[in-house]
Amino acid sequence: MAYPRQSSHAAPPSMKFGKDGRYEFDPKQDRLGESPHSEVFKAKDTMLERWVALKILRPNSQIDPAAEQRFHREALHTGPLSHPNVAMVYDFATLAGEEHGSFDGASYIAMEYVEGRPLDKVVLERPLGYEEGLRVAEQLTDALAVVHDRDLVHRDLKPANLMLLGDGRIKLLDFGISRTKGELSLTQNGILVGTVLYMSPEQVRGTDLDGRSDLFSMGAVLYHVLTQELPFPGRTFPEVCMAILDGRPKRPTTVRSGFPLPLERWLLRCMAADPDDRYPDARAAHGALLEVKNELRQRGRATPPQALRGRLFLLPLKTEGSAAAEPMGRDLFEDLAKVLERSTELELVRHDKYEVRNTDHRTPRAGDLHLDARLALDLPSAKLDYSVKRWEGEADSWRLLWDEQIAHQDEDEYALQGQLVNRLARTMRRRLSDIKPPPLPKPTVDLTGKARAQTLRAHELLHRGTSRHVIQAMGGFRRALDLDPSSALAHAGMSEALVYKFLMFDGDVSFLTKAQETAHRALALDPNCPEAHTSLGFAYTMAGRASDARREYRLAIQLDHEEWLAHRLLGAQYARQGNYTEAISLLQRAIDLKPTHLAAYDHAYSALDRAGRIERAYVIADRGVEAGQARLERVPDDQDVRLHLALLLARRGSERDAREVASQARAAHPKDGYSLFHLACVHGLLGEGPEALALLHEAQDRGYYIQSELHNNTDLDLLRGNREFQEL
Repeated sequence: MAYPRQSSHAAPPSMKFGKDGRYEFDPKQDRLGESPHSEVFKAKDTMLERWVALKILRPNSQIDPAAEQRFHREALHTGPLSHPNVAMVYDFATLAGEEHGSFDGASYIAMEYVEGRPLDKVVLERPLGYEEGLRVAEQLTDALAVVHDRDLVHRDLKPANLMLLGDGRIKLLDFGISRTKGELSLTQNGILVGTVLYMSPEQVRGTDLDGRSDLFSMGAVLYHVLTQELPFPGRTFPEVCMAILDGRPKRPTTVRSGFPLPLERWLLRCMAADPDDRYPDARAAHGALLEVKNELRQRGRATPPQALRGRLFLLPLKTEGSAAAEPMGRDLFEDLAKVLERSTELELVRHDKYEVRNTDHRTPRAGDLHLDARLALDLPSAKLDYSVKRWEGEADSWRLLWDEQIAHQDEDEYALQGQLVNRLARTMRRRLSDIKPPPLPKPTVDLTGKARAQTLRAHELLHRGTSRHVIQAMGGFRRALDLDPSSALAHAGMSEALVYKFLMFDGDVSFLTKAQETAHRALALDPNCPEAHTSLGFAYTMAGRASDARREYRLAIQLDHEEWLAHRLLGAQYARQGNYTEAISLLQRAIDLKPTHLAAYDHAYSALDRAGRIERAYVIADRGVEAGQARLERVPDDQDVRLHLALLLARRGSERDAREVASQARAAHPKDGYSLFHLACVHGLLGEGPEALALLHEAQDRGYYIQSELHNNTDLDLLRGNREFQEL
């Protein structure tokens, strides 16, 4: 942790401290903060070569048993916690009888060192922005869920105990007065412990507390940092207590102009005077907050832009002017293609100088678009004349939609090129969005069944687990739609593939948008298509819309009790929420419906293990291993099965076999980001931290969106205290 620096008495320039002199710091220069009972220093852990925040109990505090017990309690309660938003404790000891400068016989805690500012300092300067506040609230509710899972109540949530890091993350600090259920208090009944400005009514009364008390304090803290006003102001201690017991804070919308109403409703429920009127626990508050975020995201959008679909024929740019025109034209052509691929649903058909690269696309279809452009370059000026046409099937000819010129000037050649590309892409998106889209294709009957067969082959390929398989599957879905444009099943498959593309190609959110639009297109064609509901739910899950995702998964299961993927995805979501009863039931059903899909076995094992049903978990693992080995004998190219086989082997303790299968998976697809991420999980389970961390870096470099899983993936718990892991 980091605190504002404060002055200190003269001290030796450097000293070693702790058992075996493990920690080294300058008592004057490295002071981070102090309290009546302790001092905090930035220190070097010479054993592990990392920085820590070293909190040392003052020697005179030993005459106060409560102070020493609070210090020990902080180490005891924080030590087992593993969460990215809770400052970790690495070491704790008492140096009874040992001389270390002025710290004779002191107790100390070595904890995670993070650079940031406590929220009490931030709120003095400014209120948090709404998006920033939502991000803080989301992290804090998630952290409290883990704290409360261990039957802990923090009891002293306040802005000073929340460190805001430079990258927007927060760290929850100071568990000195936290308590577990059934633990005796350090204070007598009726004596307040904690910071009164943010206390719950039950805390003021001195009655028993549970996690809902922390929710109240959290709400009071967020109220303050979002409005810069205290929810329960008072000039004296009794006045503040009476305001809390009165339980009528001003509505945030009356305190700060533009305060989002959904966020106000959420905040006031957290701060309800009666604990029964609050959210039942931190997990419920976290889930409700995600729904608030989604509601605000939807309200903040204008009318959704018309999806840009169909095919666009891109001709190479003609060039004239300076010698730099031709190379700039080539680069501009490539950059434009990349921007359009990311920001539209247009299928780009690119020409070389003589013909269309893909011979299957030489003949245009009704509604196809055609872009032709000429670049005139006379540095530092450039002009881009371009035209867009559409193929009119009935007239069997191209019709001009518009033609215009874009001009720009810049001494920097690269900036000039970028401006031309961005302006052209923006203009095309705007103009094409204004064009009435082609009507949905009339339902057809695929008499030969070729489109359905093509779709099923593509879907099977999609689940083999690499980016190459995703791209191949998308090609298969396109071929199915060429055969039958009204196939809801093919559109649903394409939607699911786009979600995988989001994961495997740097988390580009445009793919999630496309996935949702494609799923809605499938449902417009067939509202009772269960696969379309599953794909839409998958896209919602990745977008953080958990409640919407659950709704779509349930609809899919209602429409088809054998829709195995909906069972698997819904089961995995319940497992992440800690609802293991529902999760295990759904995942078992997914296994029964699709015994060759090993991810369901893997999720089921984890859910059973966390539910304390370890014997059943081993049975599932054994079944999964057997199914995986049989599948690989028939389909050696199924990388997803190979990866989950390695995970299952690692979970059941078959370390040698897990390493062997992991090695085979690495050899099969050495540069695939999805594979590298899951191999990192295997090494994390095997206790091999450096190997896991290296694979995570490599997965990220290869384009896999690792942030989608780093937060909740328990396979990587080994790395939680690692600074390099946190920086990922």
